[in-house]
Amino acid sequence: MRYMVKSPFRGHLLHISDRDALLIEATMAQQLQFYWPPFTRNIKITLVGLFTLWFASVMIAPLGAFVDDYMLISKRAVIDQGQVWTLITYAFWHADFTHLLFNGFVLWMFGAELDQRWSATRWWRFTLLCALGGGLTILASQLIFSTNFPTLGFSAAVMGVVAAFAWRHWNDRLNLLFLPVTGKTMLLVFIGLDILFVVTGREAISIAGHLGGMATGLLIASDYWRPSRIKRAFIRRRQRRNLKLLRSKDPDKTSSDRSHFN
Repeated sequence: MRYMVKSPFRGHLLHISDRDALLIEATMAQQLQFYWPPFTRNIKITLVGLFTLWFASVMIAPLGAFVDDYMLISKRAVIDQGQVWTLITYAFWHADFTHLLFNGFVLWMFGAELDQRWSATRWWRFTLLCALGGGLTILASQLIFSTNFPTLGFSAAVMGVVAAFAWRHWNDRLNLLFLPVTGKTMLLVFIGLDILFVVTGREAISIAGHLGGMATGLLIASDYWRPSRIKRAFIRRRQRRNLKLLRSKDPDKTSSDRSHFN
């Protein structure tokens, strides 16, 4: 069976088959439907683990005091007291349930697709490296601005996952809160929100963790941390530039264009 549909170009009628009609309907429905990702295995483990640690630190007073003294990252903890492990351990604890809920929701929305495609080893290595990148950025920001705020939360790892998701869909069309954006635009939106929080008075050290996690996630996902990848990208860019120069200086192309009009 074939259908007649009106083309948006000059009002022409187009003949399409059953299969093409179903494909068009499915595409339109997918664009209008909000996508809820599945709860994958490593997402579940991460969320349950983070919730358990938060709940235990709230309910068990000695554990909460231990976390405050030995698990949170700050310039004093790392530089003065030598607690280098806090560059990672700060990520496993949260200040309150709202903080945990936001991180968990964003991790689920953007991390489920990556978890489905990655191995468990790659998932845990990636999130831990993003947390470490955020911790190093937090420490650097405190050294630069001479601050000493203890910081905690899984936000750096979460923002690294967001950056990896954005890189995977860099030029693809996505629906961000029903707004059509590309992956790179979505990443800029998250960065803009972080800057807005700084301007409106939100704690700037956590923003350093966000940006550090994003940068780490983007470097790992894009593979640009490898010197060989950077070298190949530089060579391709130089080749495109040389080709553009050759085309602009090609006399044969110019003469052929002129002879056509003679």
